[in-house]
Formats: sequence, C-alpha cells, structure tokens
Amino acid sequence: MGFRRILVLSCLLLYFVNFASGGHIGDCPNRNRTSAMGVGRRCRKQCRPGDTRCRGGKVCLCDHECGYSCIKLDNFCPHPPTLLNSTSINITRTNASGIVQAEAPYRYNDRARYICDAGFTLVQDGNHMCHGRRGWTGTSICARNCGQYDPVLVRRRGMVCGTECHVDSQCSNGLQCLCDGACGLRCANSSNDCGEAPQVRNATLQYTGEGLGRVANYICDSGFYRSSGSYARRCTVAGTWDGTSPTCTRVECPDPSEAIGMTDGYIADWVGGPYYPGQQFTFECPSGYRLIGSPVRSCQTNGRWSGVPNACDRQRRTGEVRCSHPGIPVNGELFSGGRGRNRFSVGSTVTFRCHGRYILVGQAVQTCMRFLQWDGQGAPQCIDPIYPDDPREAAQRLSENTNRISVHMSTPSSGVGGRSITADHEGGNEIYFLIDFSRSVTDEALDHSLKFAQKLVTRFAGGTNKTAHYGVIIFASEPKVELNSRINRRLNSTQIIQYFIRISQKKQEIRQTVGGGTNTGAALNVLRGMLGISYQTDRINNGGNNRQRHCFILTDGKSNHGDNPVNIVNIILREFQPNPPQFYSITSCTTCRGNTPDARAEYTQLLGLAGGKLENFVQIENFYLLEQYIDRVIDVRIDYGKCGQAGDIGSIKTRARFGRVLNGETAVDKAWPWQGVFTKKVNGGNFQQILKSYSTSNFLGGGSLINNQWVLTAAHLFAKYDEGNAAWQRNFRVTFGLYNRPITRSHYRNRLDPTMVVYNTEKIIYHPDFDDISLDNDTALVKLGQQVKLDPTKTRWINVPNTFGWVNFTDYIRPVCLPCMPNNCLNSYLRTKGRIPANSNQQQICDIETAAVLDVSNSQNIAVVTGFGHENERSSNDLKLNASATLKQGVLKLMPHATCRDFTNQWGKDLTQQMVCATSSNSSVGIDACRGDSGGPLIRELYDENTRKSCWIQMGIVSWGYGCGKKTTVNGVNSFRPGIFTKLPLFMAWVNQTMEGN
Repeated sequence: MGFRRILVLSCLLLYFVNFASGGHIGDCPNRNRTSAMGVGRRCRKQCRPGDTRCRGGKVCLCDHECGYSCIKLDNFCPHPPTLLNSTSINITRTNASGIVQAEAPYRYNDRARYICDAGFTLVQDGNHMCHGRRGWTGTSICARNCGQYDPVLVRRRGMVCGTECHVDSQCSNGLQCLCDGACGLRCANSSNDCGEAPQVRNATLQYTGEGLGRVANYICDSGFYRSSGSYARRCTVAGTWDGTSPTCTRVECPDPSEAIGMTDGYIADWVGGPYYPGQQFTFECPSGYRLIGSPVRSCQTNGRWSGVPNACDRQRRTGEVRCSHPGIPVNGELFSGGRGRNRFSVGSTVTFRCHGRYILVGQAVQTCMRFLQWDGQGAPQCIDPIYPDDPREAAQRLSENTNRISVHMSTPSSGVGGRSITADHEGGNEIYFLIDFSRSVTDEALDHSLKFAQKLVTRFAGGTNKTAHYGVIIFASEPKVELNSRINRRLNSTQIIQYFIRISQKKQEIRQTVGGGTNTGAALNVLRGMLGISYQTDRINNGGNNRQRHCFILTDGKSNHGDNPVNIVNIILREFQPNPPQFYSITSCTTCRGNTPDARAEYTQLLGLAGGKLENFVQIENFYLLEQYIDRVIDVRIDYGKCGQAGDIGSIKTRARFGRVLNGETAVDKAWPWQGVFTKKVNGGNFQQILKSYSTSNFLGGGSLINNQWVLTAAHLFAKYDEGNAAWQRNFRVTFGLYNRPITRSHYRNRLDPTMVVYNTEKIIYHPDFDDISLDNDTALVKLGQQVKLDPTKTRWINVPNTFGWVNFTDYIRPVCLPCMPNNCLNSYLRTKGRIPANSNQQQICDIETAAVLDVSNSQNIAVVTGFGHENERSSNDLKLNASATLKQGVLKLMPHATCRDFTNQWGKDLTQQMVCATSSNSSVGIDACRGDSGGPLIRELYDENTRKSCWIQMGIVSWGYGCGKKTTVNGVNSFRPGIFTKLPLFMAWVNQTMEGN
C-alpha cells in the first residue's frame, strides 16, 4: 500500500472513530438483525469501539441498524437505485469541514435523498446511507400529491374509503393508487365512472375534471340560493358522488313597509308578501313631509332592497337649521336621537340598530355636521346573512375595482426588471394576496381560489403585460410567505400567474408546513411587516402617496385562533395614513350564513377584513362561481367624463383641516382629479435641467380642467410673460394627476406617478376686461397643446404621439362642474329640489344657478380650496414663492360681501362685484389660499341625500389676498384675513363663447 493511500486511510480512520464515538450522530443503536434483513442486508462482524477484533484493515464503526461492526473503509457504494416517480437524487458527504456534495465513488456514511417529480411528494424518506456492505440503507416512496385522510370531511361527505396506499405496487387485483379527496390515497379501479350527477331543481350543473375526481358544480339560478346540501359533488373511487344534492331556495326580501311607516310614510303600490327578486315598490309621504331616500326600490337577488333607506322628513320650521332625517333601515330602527323638538340639530347624534338576525353594515352612531350632512351618510343597512352575493353581481363589482387598480399598473420595463420595494421605487401598484390553505378548504376549492386570483391579475393588467409588485402569503395555522414583495422585482401578469400555478402544483407540500387551522391574524401581521418596509421607503423618498396598495384576502371562513384579524386590519389602516391600503375580503363562507350568534359574529369578522366596506366584501357560495363569472363580466365602462366626481375626501366631510393651502393638510391621492398645475416650460438636455421642471422658481400656480381641451385659471399668472404675440403662449406646461411635487433626483428617476400627464400650452386667453393692477375680472382660459413625457433617460421631455390638444379622462383626471353649463350637476340638483321652474329659459336657469352657488347663508357657506401654495404665514409684501411639496386642501367659509369690504377698505384695495371672499372655517387655524394656489378652484359640494352621491361645482378662482393666513382687527374683532376669488358664475357666458370660438 502506497504512503499516500495509508495517509488518507489514517485520516479517515481518525475521523470515523471520532464520528462513531458520538461526534455527530450520537450513540450507536444496538444491532437489530430483523431491521437489517428487512432492508435486504446482512450485518458484518460485531465489535466494540477500541477493541482489536477487527482484522484486515477494518475498523469498528457504527453501521446503522447493524450497530457497531467491522467496516472496510475503502469499500465503495454504487449509485443509489432508481426510485419510481423520482429522477433526481441529492447525495452529500460529511467531512471535517462540514456537509458537501458527494461525487462517485460513494463512501461509507454518504447520505442520499430522493427528489420527487412534479406532482409527487416524498411520503417516506428512507434517510439512505452508504453502509458497510457496499449498499444503501432505508426505503423511500414518491407518492402522488394528495391531501391526507380527513375523517371529519369523510363523515360529512358520506364517503367510503378504500385500502390506503402510496404507490400502485401496494394495491392488488390490478387496482391503482389514486387520490380520493378527503380519503387521501386509496386503491381503486381507474375505470370506475360515477355517471351523471343527480339533477336539482332551480339549478344548473357544470362539470370540471374527468373520470375519478370529476366534480359536479351546482349553480343555483338567479334569485335562488343554496339553503342546504353540497355546492359541489366529487366522483369517488367507489363510483359514487360524495356529499348530498343541494336545495336551491328562492330568495325573499323582507317587508319594507314597517321602516317607512315609522316616519308616517307609506308604499303607494304595496301588496302582501312574500317578495321575490324583481318586486318593486314606490314610497311616498303625506302632506307636510318630504321623502328622503330612493322613491322606487326593488328586491334584489341578495335579499336586500335596492337604493337608499327611506324616511319622511317633516318640513323645516322657519329659521330651523338641522340635518334631514337620516332614514330608517329595513329590518332596523332609529334607536335613539330621533325624537324631540331639537332632533337632528347640528352636533346631535342618532343611533341605529338592527332586528333579530340582521347585521348592521355602516355607521351605527352618526352626528349631524355643520354643513347639514350626517357623518355616516345616513341610515346603514340591516343585512340578512343567509343570502350570499349573486355571483354575477359580485363579479361585476369586482370588475369595477380591478378597472380602478389597472390605472396604476406600470408598463413593462425595457431593462432587466423593476427595483425591489426596498430600493427607491416608482409609483404604481403593490398587490397582496392572502390565501387560506386551512384544512376546511378542499383541494378543488383551493384550485378554484388560485385560478380566481390568476384571473384577477389578468384583469389588473387590462389584457396587457403590465407590472406591479406582488406579495403572496399562504396561511392556515401558520403563515408562509410564497412571494415577498420586499425582495422580488416587479412582475408582469404572466410571471405572477406562473407563481400561482406553481403554488397549486405544490399545494400538498405547502399544506404540510402551515397546519390545518385558520389563523388569519398571523398572516395579516406578516403583511403588516411587508407594508412597513414599503411605506418606510416612500417616506425616505419624501412622499408616500403615489404608490397604491391593495390586499385581497381569500378565505372560506372565520379565523379560529390567533390574534383578532379585524383588529390588525384596523391597526394597518390607522398606521399607514394618509394613504392606507385597500382591503378586499372575498369569502366562500357557509357557516356564517345562519341565524345564530356565532354565524353573525363570523359574518361581521369577514366584513371587517374589508375594512367594513361593503363594496369591498364578497360573500360567495364558492370560488368556482367567481372564477366562472369574472371571465364573463363585461368591463365596467366608468364615465370618467362626468364632471365634479371627487375621490377620497373623508377629512373634508368630517370638517377636519384637509391638506392643501396654507395650514391645510395633504390631499389624498386622486381626491381632486381636475386640479392642474402650471409651470414654465423646461425642455431639458441634461438631468440638471429636468430637475427644474417643478422647482419653486419654475412654479406658477393652479388651474382646473373643465373639459378635454380647456383649463380654467387666473389671468394674472401669465400677465408678466405676455409679449404681445402668439409665441409666448406656448412657453408653459400644465400637469394633471400631480399630488406629490417631484423635487429630488430620486423623485424624477424612480417615483413619478404613472397617472400624471403633462401638456404644453397652446393658447392663453385673458378675459377682455382683466385689470392686472386691481385684478378685477381675473380669469383666463388655457387651451391644451402637445402632450409630453420624460424620455427613458429622464434628461428631456419628448412628445407623446397622437395626443395634441386632448386629454383622456381617467379615475385620476376628470373635469370639474361649472355653473351655467349644459348637463351640469347643479342644474340636476336644483331641479330635484323644485327650484328651477319647468318653463325657465337659459338665462333664467343660469341666474338661479348663480344665486345657488354663491349662497352664503349659514347652512350653505362652506367651500374647499386646493393648490400647491405657501405653507406658512406671509406678509402682504412678501412676493417670494415657496410651493408646498404636496397638493393641499382646506375648508373655507364664504364671507358676505359687506363684511369682506371692511377688510379690503382697511388694506386700501378695491373689492368689486366680480369678486367673492372666503376665510378659514377654523377659528383657531388660518386656512387661506396663498401665492402658488393662484388660478386654482374654489369649489362647493352638492350632496343628493336621495342617492347619497356628491358632485363638486366650481364657484371661484383663487385670485389675491393681503397677507397670507394672517389675522387683522376689523370692527374690533381680531379675525383671519379673507382670500379673494374671482366670482366664476358671472364669467360663464364669456367662458362658453371663448371655447366655441377657439
């Protein structure tokens, strides 16, 4: 034997002696000849460590089930045997430096582990070790992916399970080892056929799969619901259908006459019940009362009456200032606050409650606010939980949400991919899926929920391959992150769909790691951590409002252990203000559809996962139905051209100081979609030049989009740039969809909002009587020119083809309403109030609209102003502009003309009849329009209590002030100085004529 070989064997001997004496695997087991024979091996000569019984170069080592034996170290094992349903083996070796990959020849104690093919799982791992007789220990089995035996589901579905198995060889008489649902793997005849499933009245049958495992899906007809039985039945290996045939029962709506009768109203065409979907009633009130809510309501397929809850509101006494009656919910009542002479007065509260099994959805306690609206928008709904959502209507509602999400999807990058969320990142979407893998979710149901998620992704992308950041969290008793948004780059729709397909393929493996319970709270805590990283990155990048986050929770029922998930949702919503994520709860819960306290609690929790928003909550029979109908629904065509439709303006509604204007608060993304921002044109050439695009020195002021071609603003913005020719009018740009002003290099490179659009100005037309000294008639119209965008290098602005002079409306870019314009919402509002006589001509109508929009009575004197102006107090001679980083908004109080004149007389300024004044609505905080807000809109809300919908109409244009946000003493009272606005209704004839002539 050569010296080198002797040296190697000596080293191995020292290592294995140490190994066998407890170094790595602990004490050696006693010799077990029976176990050894069971795996087809004979044991070598028995020994004890340290004795001299071993001869011929053998050493005493632990040889697995043979115990300590005399081993010859230069014996080698062959390649491990082939295993059915496995084409890959991982072989490792332990040496002094640790565990390494082993290569042939394989030595004593090398370890082999089989890797099963796709669709198979290692159900028996033999822990194969190279043993002393040149063979491998242990036995492994790769079995078909299949759920484990579930005795509860077997009993519930009435199944008869065959002989348990893992592979075909364990079955006799030519049977195969097949997956049999809740029975797990069982020996069966693959040629068994269950035939056709039983037919059911008022339902249609749809089949998925074929042969054994074929599933019959029962779909109740529209207007019917599954009151008992199984929504799906599976063909078992016994050749029978599992479960029981369902019963489809007709949906009934409750009698609505009791609710309207509580306020002395009645149903004009009432008939006795039962009331099925399609039944329609007309609601009326006696003389001296006014109907609140929908005058005509229909029974719907979810057991609810359409429209807004009704009430008959007593006519107001002279001088009475109060909210209208909030309405009475069907199957509920106004429990407190609805009686007494001062009921519904400003500051008073009312409380609602529901009867019996019905669940209150909405705000139970509401307060009458100063501008005479209820802070919860009036009576909530009392919902019967036994009725699921109609799958057709649910799919339509989801389509509306996916259309809105699609607006923020990013176009595919030409590079390798987007940055991870932990890096600086651009605007767009983050989309999270939390998917329930608990034991109660069958494999078929799980596959349908994953397919439904895939189809949602397809709709997000709008049929293209747009990208977003995705996170996927699987949960049962424990959460498991399958796709981490903090690490992964942006994914297009094709890539994320492939992730869902892989999750479906390895669902059995995942199930083994997450347990069988339902711990939704644990999954939400993981989500909270992911969101924290994302929001932190936005804060670092000086923003946070440009990225939209959507969280879809797909579950079959209530969380049964761990933290209360609704509490965690509410924590997330509070923690990540002012731009919290949207939550969507989509559930196939059946146990929540009962007349028990537990069922009501379950329904309430699942609704709470949607943040309490009924529009974001879907309770469906099963995910198969949604998967089918989400494909069939036609995309909802939202009329973005409808004027005056604001976004999320909740803080305005609660009279909080909003974000905009001096001492206002930051405006929520897409709150004011008509807001335009004027800047001087910067063409670029290098990145340093581009940085000036939205700099303070380049900033001019605001404007409001009034149609696809024109922007309304103040004339004084451009007066000093007027060179007396047409060319100067093209030296500016206007931007829409801007809520966070780009300031730093990082903003331009990584965080420009994809909803933002930029246009060159083509024409700037002043009012002919504009006075640039007194700022009387301070009005201008700007016509849009060429749309531009930053090139990929972010060094120059380039033209967008086929976009000259026309902006397309989106959820983020919409026109404001103007008075004295055809089809404006003010006209419709006044007609419903009976304030426009039927025979009125156009001028009379305009006069009525003007008087209404300029009304400064106590109940009508609230307005809102928006812009990027100063954030600090300014003196009257401070002309330096320091624009805010975010769009701001503030609530103002209109001031009578005579009161305002007392201020302007003190300043030595003229207040003309073409001007209107407004001051802070907060007596302790000065909210005002400042330099940089100039040209922006002063708007008012028109709220229709019969539909609970709002429309915003522009009444003024920010023009001038005297000391921004400062106080002054007038008539012995120290008050905030008012801002001065152009009185827009007086200029509408000129606006219409100018647009028609240009």
